[in-house]
Amino acid sequence: MKRPSQAGKGHRMGKDTTSQEIMEILRPVLGEELAAAIIEHRKRTLKKPLTAYAARMQAREYLMTGDPVGAAEMQIFRGWQAIKCDWYLKEKAREAGSINSSTRRTTVDAARDFLSGEDHSWDAFGFPGVRRH
Repeated sequence: MKRPSQAGKGHRMGKDTTSQEIMEILRPVLGEELAAAIIEHRKRTLKKPLTAYAARMQAREYLMTGDPVGAAEMQIFRGWQAIKCDWYLKEKAREAGSINSSTRRTTVDAARDFLSGEDHSWDAFGFPGVRRH
């Protein structure tokens, strides 16, 4: 009777050890659940599994953002293979800019309200003391 090859088992154990090693690298930075999500994102969604070396590089980038969890979540949400600190910071600035610009009352808005007769007499153009007569 021929015994099954041990090479296959050793190879699988190597993969498990690598996944465990990657988890050990990411867990302290991201926590258990998010680290597993990043590993899964790379392995199944992108079909580009992390190596331990890439995980160490990525962990440094997460930490440099000052918000490792937010950076990892952005990576998953955007479908990115990786994230760099400057990408994260640029995206956050862009998001903040679009939020500010979408909620900021412009002079055009104030003039439109003023001309339409809406009662904004207390502050027609967003400046105290500018009143409708």
